[in-house]
Amino acid sequence: MARYLNMDIHHISYLGALEQNHHVATKGYADTKLSLLGGDMKGDIAMGGYRIRHLGEPLHDNDALHLSSADHYYLRRDGANGMRADLSLGGQRIRGVANPQTDQDGVNLRTPQDSATSVLEQATAAANTAVSDAITNHADILNQDIRKKV
Repeated sequence: MARYLNMDIHHISYLGALEQNHHVATKGYADTKLSLLGGDMKGDIAMGGYRIRHLGEPLHDNDALHLSSADHYYLRRDGANGMRADLSLGGQRIRGVANPQTDQDGVNLRTPQDSATSVLEQATAAANTAVSDAITNHADILNQDIRKKV
């Protein structure tokens, strides 16, 4: 066999004793070895400083990843691995987005609303100033015309 054997819901039973490193182990054998390492299948495994090496590419959501797979599949905090496709959140929300500092930063819902409110307030203030200046200028012109006629 060159690929994977999918047993679906069926089990392999009555395995012989392990004689070679490539032989399949039973759950009991694996549990015994894990207990000798200080762990169990329900909690952490004490690795004593050792590492797991030679992991294959992940096929399922709960598969372990090696570092290069993690760099490929997940965004790194240092920004070295940018997104290459759309990000689907599956209906979930992103919360706690800070106010943007650069043009490339993401924004929260409040940022455009605050910006629109700020622009509206600035435009209103500018319009009020312009109207006030126009009224003052018009009044000055009328006063000058009245003085000339008098």
